[in-house]
Amino acid sequence: MCLRPESARALLHAERFARKALSPMDTAITIEFSSALASSMQPYMLFRKIWENTRRAWNYRVKQGKAHGSFDAIAVWEQPAHGPIHVHWLLRWSPLDRDDLERRIRRALKKLAPAMPNRCLMVQPAKTTSKFAKYMAKGIDAPYAAHFYLTHSPQGPIPHRRIIISRSLGPTAREVYRKATGLSPL
Repeated sequence: MCLRPESARALLHAERFARKALSPMDTAITIEFSSALASSMQPYMLFRKIWENTRRAWNYRVKQGKAHGSFDAIAVWEQPAHGPIHVHWLLRWSPLDRDDLERRIRRALKKLAPAMPNRCLMVQPAKTTSKFAKYMAKGIDAPYAAHFYLTHSPQGPIPHRRIIISRSLGPTAREVYRKATGLSPL
């Protein structure tokens, strides 16, 4: 029913680490899974396929020299009382290639869930990632919201994992960064 405090902390630490490591995430994506999807694939499985497709595209761009670094991304699932299930996704992608990213995701959505309307996808620049990460964490358990300086907003039940964080932003990556640079990753 809510985002656990440990999950909210992990989400906020991942975003802060990306900024501190000088590879901030700069693209915000929201995918709304409408009722048209009910007859086909489950939203979580569909999103995992899109995540993997995007990760492979990023790795290919790195091999071509068009990008550098690891695939950095975080995602949070929500199902508010007055709306469909949707996912907010924050990732690092070149602003010059954002249109290509949107085409790639739309193509995958049409292939995997042809009944989904075009309005279900919104890709935009994330100007202030710390504010967007706080927005993503708004579903935190209400008693802990003040501790994280968040405004609680109930986000409904999710029948699978509520957050996804790429390994390049997790605790192991932060420890490697701390040992390599001698600086705090947060």
